[in-house]
Amino acid sequence: MSTAVGRPVGVTVVAVIATIQGIIALAVGIGLIVEKNSDTLLSHIDQSSGTVATYGVMGIIWGALALFVAWGLWTGGGWARILVAILEILHVAGGVWLLFWWNGHYLWQGIWQIAVALFVLWLLFNPRADEFFEGRSRTA
Repeated sequence: MSTAVGRPVGVTVVAVIATIQGIIALAVGIGLIVEKNSDTLLSHIDQSSGTVATYGVMGIIWGALALFVAWGLWTGGGWARILVAILEILHVAGGVWLLFWWNGHYLWQGIWQIAVALFVLWLLFNPRADEFFEGRSRTA
């Protein structure tokens, strides 16, 4: 006899964080596209308008993907766990990139991004989460 395991608080926290990350990435992407011709922005980051617009589009795509995966966690999709792990590993890589790029302007953002991503991975791969996702895959 198999007992269904409810979604652990940690998985719910991951879904909330992934949702927030998706919303922030969308907002940043839109902001970069809107501000791509801002002389102040361009002078601070020493990038072209086209580069800023490209980063904006990447942010929008990233945000949409994060929101889709967050929805998968909310609905208990095991596929979402793997995709969130991949996204969070990419968030760590992006955070490391922020640490060493942009002439140190985004040092604290990079540190914060890495810390949040590592916390999400810890919540996603603990024994309680393992039990939840294994139980969901058996009932699916």
